[in-house]
Amino acid sequence: MKTIRPALLAGLLTLLATACHEAHESPETRFGAWVERGHREEVAAYHAFLKENGVADALPLHQLLASGRRWKSCGHDEFAIPPRDQWPAMVPTLRLVDALKSEGYLQGAVAVSAYRDAVFNACEGGSTRSRHMVNTALDFDSLATGEQDGLCAWWKIHGKRHGFGLGFYGQDRIHVDTAGHRTWGHDYTGKSSPCR
Repeated sequence: MKTIRPALLAGLLTLLATACHEAHESPETRFGAWVERGHREEVAAYHAFLKENGVADALPLHQLLASGRRWKSCGHDEFAIPPRDQWPAMVPTLRLVDALKSEGYLQGAVAVSAYRDAVFNACEGGSTRSRHMVNTALDFDSLATGEQDGLCAWWKIHGKRHGFGLGFYGQDRIHVDTAGHRTWGHDYTGKSSPCR
């Protein structure tokens, strides 16, 4: 049996310790480190733009800039800033999120995906027409038990006015956008939506 050289063993142990440390860091901590790695000015500019449009408080920045659930397995950054020409597209969606929150929805939900470039969107399993690629969509996890019925009722009454797209990917995972009044479920058609 071969022995592992001390230098190689030390390197492996360092890698393992780093991976374990990163696994236990909160998204907020990882976001702060990402900002410090060369994204400070652009994040500040995006936040200022959202503030000017009255939607900066709709979601914490670490959620609003979350790229997607599969960032690690896709070899992508956990966070992403949309191109500047797409910043205005998120404003109606954040106004919708504010409206939903004011009615008591999405209180414990966590935004896990916003803007995605085409390459990451494909790896994430998104549609080739995904609204994430034009910065109008948000995916949420940790929806409260039973919240689907209330969201469907709100979507039926107010959805047209907001251009509310509401997708369901399980009991506690949803998609929200402002790209048109429509709904879908697990098979990506309206037939499987709990709102029908």
